[in-house]
Amino acid sequence: MVGTLPEPGGYAIAKFSRSARPYQEWIQELTQDGASRFYEQFYFAYGHASIADLAHLTMVAENISIVAAIELLDEPLVDAQESSTRYQDFTRRRFFTPPELLESPHLNEYRECCDALFDAYHRIHRALTTRYEQVYAADRPADLADDEYRRTLRARAFDVARYLLPSSTYTGLGYLCSARTLERQVSRFAAHDLDELREISLEMKRAATEPAYNPLALQMGPYMEAYAAAHPEIEGDGLLDQIRQATLTGAPAAPTLVRYTEPSAYPRAFCESARLVAAQVVGDTTPDGSRGVTLSNPVPPEEELAATVLYRGSEISYRQALTLLGSLSTQEIQKLAEIAYAGRGPHDSLVREARVGFQLVFDLCLDNGAFRDLHRHRNCVQIIKDFTPSYGYDTPDDLRLIEAQPEYQQLMDRAGALAERLDELKPGLGQYALPLAYRRRALFKMDAAQLGYIVEQRTAPAGHFSYREIAHQMFGEFQRQHPTLARHIRATEPTTGSFFDR
Repeated sequence: MVGTLPEPGGYAIAKFSRSARPYQEWIQELTQDGASRFYEQFYFAYGHASIADLAHLTMVAENISIVAAIELLDEPLVDAQESSTRYQDFTRRRFFTPPELLESPHLNEYRECCDALFDAYHRIHRALTTRYEQVYAADRPADLADDEYRRTLRARAFDVARYLLPSSTYTGLGYLCSARTLERQVSRFAAHDLDELREISLEMKRAATEPAYNPLALQMGPYMEAYAAAHPEIEGDGLLDQIRQATLTGAPAAPTLVRYTEPSAYPRAFCESARLVAAQVVGDTTPDGSRGVTLSNPVPPEEELAATVLYRGSEISYRQALTLLGSLSTQEIQKLAEIAYAGRGPHDSLVREARVGFQLVFDLCLDNGAFRDLHRHRNCVQIIKDFTPSYGYDTPDDLRLIEAQPEYQQLMDRAGALAERLDELKPGLGQYALPLAYRRRALFKMDAAQLGYIVEQRTAPAGHFSYREIAHQMFGEFQRQHPTLARHIRATEPTTGSFFDR
């Protein structure tokens, strides 16, 4: 099916499911007004929420930060693609400045730090490209064309240089989602601590309810105007209006369904409660910030939930959280678990932390660049910690080829110190200054089939060396516990493959 707006298209499927008439008959009769009346009755009055999943929208977000993009993509029920940093022109636009900093004494320091990171990014990329040409000239495949050879050198150099990009770097993304998913996102972002996300919330609702960008109508517009000018006799006969209606000129994508978008207090209240309780339980436990992967042994769902609450509200690892549970009573563990349900409103979905009962719970500590790649695997439950400088940063080995480690370390330390000061100004603000090299933690909960998919996709030789290593460690952890199942996963060793594999 093509040629229908999201709401009438969803309305047609909903009516089709409630009628013996053929779908083609329903679709011929549909209008936006009819769809709006239907949704008012069955969705808003009767509460048949699933019909809002039938109206799908295409959304595009541009000129947002990587920080915001991670939040936008942190939704299992979307199909999305984000702009690759390899293909961006950072000479035209560089980084986003949070509104919170515009009147702050840290503004100049923030801009100078980000500019220094971008300058080093370009400089290191150029130097590495040249060095790679020297180092790998003898390994060049005989059938590799000159253009492809140069693109490969540049791409591999970008894989190293990207560690310097601040998380405020401008990016963009496009995604498909249902009206119900969009409504939930708008509500979640409206309650966010960061100004950028609250502004995006307003923009998302505006984009859904105001006339949508319509390339077909834009293409037809000049032709219709020229035709009307050449044929003044058609004025008033309704032909142009019919053409505008057929091309969906001026039509909004979801004027009815994206309605309940008030800020949702429940997720935010959960995070605050988790931090308060975790501070009491964790005490002076030193967080483990080591890069790598751990797969914990399965525990009862109540304990998994309590450990997940501690994990989300602190900087400790999941294994440390499980260890701390051993010192708590059954009643104390139950109270921890109850935090996930406290304050839930009548229309609130459960926070993601409440999704428990998984056999495979991986705790990943990795650079933010690799996390962005693995974050795209949304067919699993991801519990993402706040992004702070606490776990340190990674240093790619190939910097030694151009003797850039000292400059790199100085820039990383500078950005980390600035992030700490910005977080004192407002929690969460510091992540804008943190380069992609800095580590963060996240739980990935899944079944064996999803693990197999991630491992086979992310250990392939064409991938980035950082996430290849992490994905293979996930496989290794699984293999130790479940060797029989692991035999059927097609994992590739991180050292396998040529420099020129893409």
